[in-house]
Amino acid sequence: MVVLGEHMTRLIEGIALGSFCEAVKLDHLLFKLTVYQRLFMHDSNTQLSTHTTCRLGQWYQNSETKSRYGVQRSFQQLEHPHRVVHDSAHDALQAAQAKEWSKVLRAVTDMEKASMQVNSLIAELAGS
Repeated sequence: MVVLGEHMTRLIEGIALGSFCEAVKLDHLLFKLTVYQRLFMHDSNTQLSTHTTCRLGQWYQNSETKSRYGVQRSFQQLEHPHRVVHDSAHDALQAAQAKEWSKVLRAVTDMEKASMQVNSLIAELAGS
């Protein structure tokens, strides 16, 4: 019974992590959509969540999360590209306000590259 209970606990934790990771991927897709909408609509609102205030950022800063996943390479590498996604999005919106279109393009490119890294690391984390 104990072995079966431990197996069920690991199974449920794995399913919960997988579900959370899919929700985070959707969050970041919606975050980027917000950035693109503001750019295309020439919206002056440059306020966005930071890499520490969004759901993923709050999750990976949590001490319980760190103790559970902190030894995994994918978890250890997640913060940097995640920060780049948010910082680049902010940079793109700021550059658009100044009508510096080459900076907008560079920032959006950086945001997309970092977003791909984040998604890859999240998928790796969910699969481990």
